[in-house]
Amino acid sequence: MHQPAEFRDVKRRGKKFADAYFSLLVLANRETFPRLGLSIATRTFGTAVARNRIKRLARESFRLNQHSLPPVDVTVSARDAARQAPLSDLRASLDKHWKSITQRC
Repeated sequence: MHQPAEFRDVKRRGKKFADAYFSLLVLANRETFPRLGLSIATRTFGTAVARNRIKRLARESFRLNQHSLPPVDVTVSARDAARQAPLSDLRASLDKHWKSITQRC
């Protein structure tokens, strides 16, 4: 997803999946593949280094799991708790979300 209108549509009509580390909004798309959008707030993570770390983690997790996802648009937002969490916990959280999306969408 690249267009602001696409993000707004997912935010307005999407189904929410959330835990302590991430909030995901999911909406079916017209494509034949899933698409990822990232919304990592500066006020949550501060430095570009911290934001980019979370973005890389989310992109890699999506890349590894996209083959099992239905054709949906997914926006990933990180929560405050993700700032101090170990990478293994963040990976496990995203894996859990991908499985939930596969089962419920």
